[in-house]
Amino acid sequence: MQHKRPKMTLLQRAKQFMPFAALKGFQELLEETAQYKESRKELSEEQLEVLDKQCKGLVIGNLVSVVYHNGRVYDTVQGRLEQMDRVYRTMTVEGVIVPMSHIMRVTTIG
Repeated sequence: MQHKRPKMTLLQRAKQFMPFAALKGFQELLEETAQYKESRKELSEEQLEVLDKQCKGLVIGNLVSVVYHNGRVYDTVQGRLEQMDRVYRTMTVEGVIVPMSHIMRVTTIG
């Protein structure tokens, strides 16, 4: 015995193939991970020495501009140097904690 199914309307057929968003936020996550990533450049020995001298010459309260790799791309933070942690090798500028190993360039402003 064969059961005949009722014929679907075009609207019902279209609904059947509509995208299903079972994973809320998944599309946003895909778009975020698809964003451009810039690889971190390795500094030469000479560049590291110059950067080290620049960092040693900094004083808390100096106005600085720091170019660093934020994990995805190179970024710049400008403002007052708030802290230099020589143990954990970080510097804090305007509330942004920057690992010294991620710094590409430091300049004093003014």
